Amino acid sequence: MGIVIRLLSLLVTLLLVLPGCSGGEPLRGSLVVGVTSDLRVGVDVLRLHVIRKVNGAIVTEEDLFSDGASPFQLPLEIGFADLENGDDVDIEIEAFGSTSTPLLVRTAGSTIQAGRTLLLRVDLAAACAGSTAPSCDASQTCTGGVCGASYVSSAVLEDYRSDWSKGKADTCKPNDGPPTLLVGKGQADYLPTSDYDLAQIEAGPQGGHHIWIALRMKNLRQSGSITTLSGHVDELNLDINPFTVIFTFDPDEGGYCKLYGLRFQLDGGTDIQQLLGKTLLVKASVKDKDGDVGTAERWVKLSSDIL
Repeated sequence: MGIVIRLLSLLVTLLLVLPGCSGGEPLRGSLVVGVTSDLRVGVDVLRLHVIRKVNGAIVTEEDLFSDGASPFQLPLEIGFADLENGDDVDIEIEAFGSTSTPLLVRTAGSTIQAGRTLLLRVDLAAACAGSTAPSCDASQTCTGGVCGASYVSSAVLEDYRSDWSKGKADTCKPNDGPPTLLVGKGQADYLPTSDYDLAQIEAGPQGGHHIWIALRMKNLRQSGSITTLSGHVDELNLDINPFTVIFTFDPDEGGYCKLYGLRFQLDGGTDIQQLLGKTLLVKASVKDKDGDVGTAERWVKLSSDIL
């Protein structure tokens, strides 16, 4: 009888093991956190405090120092190896300078996909350090000087490769979150704006009138992306004719990219005098070659005069 029980046990074990050995779907996967920064190791950053979590539980907590026998260097790889499909992984990195107060705190997380080793890019941006950095809520983190989601869907992550940090990936699309788009202003650079800031109307070289729009984006392709501007004036129930271009974005800090000098014409079929002093909702969208789209809006107050 004992022999029968052992044989049945062996048979069950084989049935559990054979699917994985006969070409079935893999059950485990890995993820590498690729850490980069425009801060200088040994000058701006002297220590990193790194916490790794799996399914909400801390698995390691360690300090990395810029000096000593084995100092850390950036780019830096932090791994989550051989985990089950669907496991949630999270990392928290505190970067310290010469004081006990962190320069910045960066969080990120994703989900393990069986049969893959994913790359989760994490930037420690100088724009997120110090008193001028934005204060983000618990589900967000500072990246490139703005707040974005800490969690990144594994569906948008790239596969890990050993040369991931050597610039072969699109500089504007690090795939560390969803597409982000910000509307600003500027003819020669991107300048951030707030809702209802003044937008100066200028006379164009061919008789039209325009305002200057600039954009800042992340996780969209640098080249070949379709940029569209449109607008609406509530007081006149008027839609401004769309403006579409395919321009290459310039790299900016923190993995962001910018596009400036967009001449958004206001008076395609409307007397410009009717628009003076009105409020305009500027709508922007950027669609890249992968089909990913970023959208943003900004209210502006049109000037009451024309330059």
